[in-house]
Amino acid sequence: MLRAQYAIALAGAFLLAAPAVQGATSNQQSPTVTFPTSGAKQVTLRACNFLGCTETTQTVTLLDPRPLVGTAGFTPALPEAGQMVRLTGTGTGKPPLTLSWQPAPVAGSPLAAINGGAVWWNTAGLAAGPYTLTFQVQNTAGSVNTVLPITLAAASVLDFYTIDPCRIYDSRLGVVPVLSGVALTIQGTGGNCGVPAGARALAANITVIAPTGAGYGSVYPGNYPQPATATLTFGAGQTRSNNAILPLATDGSGALTAILLINGSNAFADLSIDVSGYFLP
Repeated sequence: MLRAQYAIALAGAFLLAAPAVQGATSNQQSPTVTFPTSGAKQVTLRACNFLGCTETTQTVTLLDPRPLVGTAGFTPALPEAGQMVRLTGTGTGKPPLTLSWQPAPVAGSPLAAINGGAVWWNTAGLAAGPYTLTFQVQNTAGSVNTVLPITLAAASVLDFYTIDPCRIYDSRLGVVPVLSGVALTIQGTGGNCGVPAGARALAANITVIAPTGAGYGSVYPGNYPQPATATLTFGAGQTRSNNAILPLATDGSGALTAILLINGSNAFADLSIDVSGYFLP
């Protein structure tokens, strides 16, 4: 069994009063004391001369150096195969800590590990069924794991519904255009276009208007990380459009995120998104 030792350097001449060293004393100016357990420890400094003695007591809290799992979880609670799953875990212990996730099918070989505590697991191409998520916290004192069961449901069959072309976003109606690198949250459901709250994706036309430089734009689910692929590209001063199927956030918010990355300092453009239909389970 690993038994941790806890050492602190003390300045002054101390009378030590701690559970592991009850009654121990030191006349050294800066003694070092090793405690076998973590927790709150009391240390008393007594100063004496020919006129008498005075003393003061301080409480020192010693942390356990061994790694411990703090929290571990994932969202959404009922993911479908092909979706992105947010994995969030925390740990404590002597730094530096290494945090990682290891997905694996219940019957099969482990998948690629994902380094970090708050990460995304891309289930694209994976079969529906039961999996495990092993969250590990590691440091020089050891490692500890916790295992979470997770089931990827089969992807829902979606029906397509058409609507009259309707604009869900136009930056020209606002005070300022879209600044390069600034992510926008756009509501894809509800509003005047009549897209129901349960919609999973939109059939849309995305238009970038008069950008100050060349660049590209991405429109993606509102609770996902920015993808590596672009929804459309454009040159300086060009107004460009592209048709796309835009999946909505998987957290039920029906949101999209849009971001334009444009060359040049203080770059900007205008952006509009028109919807002609939606996909619903």
